[in-house]
Amino acid sequence: MRSLITAAALAITVACSGSSVAEPASIAATVPITAPMEDTRLIAVISYASWCGSCKVLDPKISDVKSSNTFEGVEFFALDYSARDKDAFYTDAETLGISDTLSARFDGKVKTGLMFLIDTETGDIVSEITKDMDEAAITAAINAATATS
Repeated sequence: MRSLITAAALAITVACSGSSVAEPASIAATVPITAPMEDTRLIAVISYASWCGSCKVLDPKISDVKSSNTFEGVEFFALDYSARDKDAFYTDAETLGISDTLSARFDGKVKTGLMFLIDTETGDIVSEITKDMDEAAITAAINAATATS
């Protein structure tokens, strides 16, 4: 009986210990909204909400791409729309200098689950990243966008 209890306790301990490899943190949870650095040529910004299904697919891909690549002149940000506060969303976008760009793209509504690669000099959206893209396609899009900006 004692060995059965010991085996059960060991099984519970192993099951509860989980993986020792940490998953990448969400970009929305780890990157504060600040003005881009002077040498930033491209802003990679996700329009994010915690309740958005597309965000739940896209965000981990972006985190993986960001953690496994070095993109010269690129800064990553997330504009959090989880509280559905349009004013706060656009205030953060203004801090990044992209409020007009996103306002024109969204045509009065905030859309989540998309990442935009925005040229800091022109304010133009160079590329749009969606949940359907894999990490290789996201990396290629960022590399192509940095080559043109």
